[in-house]
Amino acid sequence: MSTDLTARYGTRRRPRWTWWVVAVVGVGAGVAWAAWVAFQPRPVTATVWGYDVQSDTRTVVTLDVRRSDDDPARCTVYVQAEDHGVVGERTIDVPPSGREVTRVRIPVETERRGVNGILRTCETTG
Repeated sequence: MSTDLTARYGTRRRPRWTWWVVAVVGVGAGVAWAAWVAFQPRPVTATVWGYDVQSDTRTVVTLDVRRSDDDPARCTVYVQAEDHGVVGERTIDVPPSGREVTRVRIPVETERRGVNGILRTCETTG
């Protein structure tokens, strides 16, 4: 005695276009959010211009700090050793300069010889 459940209870089907609408709305929302994030003004950006390993206990990291407004900024750099361990770190304040790009040299005292300088953060303080 087998019973056909579909005949007994019926079926509830959604139209096929429903999933397409959900997918299109989801993708559209994702693209809109990504565009909004990408085009936000960035008040401060910085790049490592270079670094100079001066001794076993000192490395100078040079940054180019770019600001759309002439607000003061605070930047943190660190120095890595050959084994990728952090051997020194320093945070400095970059005062307003009147220029869009400011080159800053940051001496970092290290516990042992560093092999590169890396930017951790750079953000406005004003």
